[in-house]
Formats: sequence, C-alpha cells, structure tokens
Amino acid sequence: MNEKVKAHYESLLADIYSWMAGNFREKVNQTREFFIKNNIKPSSTHLAIDLGSGHGIQSAALVEIGFEVTAVDFSEKLLLELKQNTANKVKTINGDITEFKYPAEIKPELIICMGDTLTHLPSIDIVNVLMRNAAENLHTNGKFVLSYRDLSTELTGTSRFIPVKSDDTRILTCFLEYFDSYVMINDILHEKINDKWEMKVSSYPKLRLPVNEVLNKLEENGLKAVLSTVVQGMNYIIAEKN
Repeated sequence: MNEKVKAHYESLLADIYSWMAGNFREKVNQTREFFIKNNIKPSSTHLAIDLGSGHGIQSAALVEIGFEVTAVDFSEKLLLELKQNTANKVKTINGDITEFKYPAEIKPELIICMGDTLTHLPSIDIVNVLMRNAAENLHTNGKFVLSYRDLSTELTGTSRFIPVKSDDTRILTCFLEYFDSYVMINDILHEKINDKWEMKVSSYPKLRLPVNEVLNKLEENGLKAVLSTVVQGMNYIIAEKN
C-alpha cells in the first residue's frame, strides 16, 4: 500500500471515516441488496476475503448473507470499529492487502476489494499483482468483486473542489490535482472545537484507472467480468474465475 495513503489515514481520514461514510446500517443494507441481487451468496467454501475492509460495511453485509469473513486493512483503528460493528463475527488482519497471505487449507469462494480501495494502490502493476493473487487463490468458479471511482476523466477549474460532507461541527472538502497516472486528493477538514473552527489538511494519491483497463487486467488474470456497471459515480465489477 502507498505510504502516503497510510499516513493520510493515520493523520486525518481514519478519525472521521465512519462519519464521512454515513449511516452504517443503511450502507450495510444497500450493500447486502447489491450482493443478493447479483447472486453473491455462499455456495461452496463459505469463505469471503474483504480486502481494504475499512470499518466493515461490506464485511457486515457478507456476514448477514452467511459468509465466514476475513477482513484485511492497514488501519487498526478502522478494524476496531469493524469488530464493534459486526459483534466480533469477522476475523480481522491488520496489514497490507498486497501482502496478504491467503489460507492454504481452504480457498475463498469470494474476494472483494470495494469502497475505492483499488485506487489507493501505488501503481497499475500492483493492481495487477492483487488481481493475480486473487485469481490464483479463488475457489473454482469463485468471484472477485471490485468497486472504485474511475478518475480517468479530468475535472477542471472550480469543479475540482468537491464538497464531501458537512454538519454543524465538521466541514470536509477535497481539492483534486491531476497528474498522468494519479490524482492528488487534498482533503481539507474544518472542525469546530471549543466554539472555534480549526483546519486540518492532508493529501494522498489515487490511481487513475480507466474501467476498460481494469477489465482487461482481470481478463489477463483469468477473471471474466460478468457485470460492469456504475452506481452513484462508483464503478462496480463482478468477475468470475475461469
């Protein structure tokens, strides 16, 4: 995982992640409905791996469907929230998703990497490694599910300022700077503390991953896309092991 991404989460994002994500129960319900609609349910080993799990929206949905879930994330704080959010029903591993060692004794029938985690990786080569590892370790006919934001189309001018979320005590805005292979995300957080507004700024890069390139990489690694769609600005891809 990109070290700048880790530093950004430690200094700013992990502390406000659940607030930024919104109502946990609603998000879990939406995610569970997406899985059920697309016939993602336990059928063989029952094991699911959640790469870049955050505070557990996808993991919680998978548990409710009947999967045995292992969640992997580099943020210990978010994994602690995940345990609370799932009543300790999920096995958690604090580590880099690109270095995750898949269990040798049982192959997962489902691997997911959702919530824009894919763009946090340092390069397209590492994205390819992640896909190859998933393909090699998936059970026969297993599924690999991705969701991420395609940043390949460059925004210009004031459209690069994105109001993320706000309430009476917090205002989160981000400013986007475009480079050839990545976008620098500059998060600007204003928090009201003791009746005074304080500002905190932190930045991290996100990969620009055109959806066609992602689909091609999946195909090269023996993962055939059976769904590619966009929901509220996020690309969702479901691929099956050939």
